[in-house]
Amino acid sequence: MNIPENYKDLFLGKNFASVATVNPDGSPQVTPMWIDYDEESNEILVNTAKGRKKARNMTVGSKVALTILDSTNFYRYAAIQGEILDVTTKDAEDHINKLSMKYFGREKYNLGEGEIRILVKIKPNYVHVSG
Repeated sequence: MNIPENYKDLFLGKNFASVATVNPDGSPQVTPMWIDYDEESNEILVNTAKGRKKARNMTVGSKVALTILDSTNFYRYAAIQGEILDVTTKDAEDHINKLSMKYFGREKYNLGEGEIRILVKIKPNYVHVSG
């Protein structure tokens, strides 16, 4: 399912997404995250460090949900249900640097000691927008 044209700005702007994953016991886990969108492939992109709970929950084929609130109008949002298409370290460091520029205005993200970044690609299966 495609993101409506007039809501793509939520993904491309400085808005945070609340990303929900499923723990092994079936309980939900929600984290506010930086968000990105590849318009060409219609994939939502998030980036995290290897070993974190959300990273352990995000495996290929697993289900996720996320909501992005417009930081200038909290009544405008996009809610997505989707599945993980890919989890990779390839280009993950470049991607976190891109997000660092977007959210902080810094060219380089400060990686922790020994931190390995992973890039997660999400296919939107259901999209609900409001506002």
